Amino acid sequence: MNLKRISAAALAAALAATTLPAALAADRPEGWTPADGARGPMLISANPNGDRYNKAIAINGETLESYDYDREVPGWGSESVTVLLSEIPNVPTGYIPLRAVIQADEGSAYWDETEYCSSFYYGNDRIVANFNDMSVSINDEKVDGAQAMLIEGVTYVPVTVLELLEGVTVTDNSTDAGESYEIATPNGAPLLKLAKAIREVAGMGMGMKSTPAEMEEIYGETMGFKAEYMPEGVAFFPMMTSPDTLVLGKVSEGSEEALKECFEAYRKSQEETFSWYLAQNLPKVENAKFVTSGDWFMFLIAENADEAVAVFEAGAAEME
Repeated sequence: MNLKRISAAALAAALAATTLPAALAADRPEGWTPADGARGPMLISANPNGDRYNKAIAINGETLESYDYDREVPGWGSESVTVLLSEIPNVPTGYIPLRAVIQADEGSAYWDETEYCSSFYYGNDRIVANFNDMSVSINDEKVDGAQAMLIEGVTYVPVTVLELLEGVTVTDNSTDAGESYEIATPNGAPLLKLAKAIREVAGMGMGMKSTPAEMEEIYGETMGFKAEYMPEGVAFFPMMTSPDTLVLGKVSEGSEEALKECFEAYRKSQEETFSWYLAQNLPKVENAKFVTSGDWFMFLIAENADEAVAVFEAGAAEME
């Protein structure tokens, strides 16, 4: 694995005055899992009289203030819980709440009760916090010297761990007034930021992210798509239960009609499926949008497709 080397000095500073929270890990309420990232119903305040997290974190220019997770409720189902960073426990210098950061940049978390560890999925990478020995691994390789902390259900790792991920950089803007970190990731590129804004307005979930080359592998035969039609772009394809789709990219010269034909073939295949399967989704398919603005195009199937067109046009104008 090609990893950037973690700074020994930075790691030593992050671990200074720290003790492993093995005792804290044993003090768990019934139904709690470390992957929850916090505990309790509704808005969380684990210990309002204690020392609360006071480090400033920004991801691709946006300040991180909270995160959400779904908490299982025995005999009822689940409920969405919002956790404010200002209400989780404070930790030694250099540590960040991993779930909050990963989810803010379109990653996800998974709790493995059998192995007693939490996995955090981010792009093509997987970070594992192993609560048996408090180790941190990236893609099954342990990060030398890095140790996770587990306090009141929140998993923390040294911020320098993030710099081992491909395309991620961390700028330490800390001063005497307090800690501050600016995290830059590939999702901060203008095209991907526009895709996120469109999906939010359109009411879409994450979907399966694909590059133009991957699209050609999957849809080359069925819809005639070629990566050369779209030299720059990204796509988010749906799971089986939804037709929601976003393809956003640059049109290569002379390829607009070919792209239209490709996505009309795709739309018809979705129409055929949802005409009999989960038919409540059919109106979204029938209202699919293929629009262009300058050198850019968008194909969209979503609940709020009309509103998303305006977001696309404004964003495309900024990218010209």
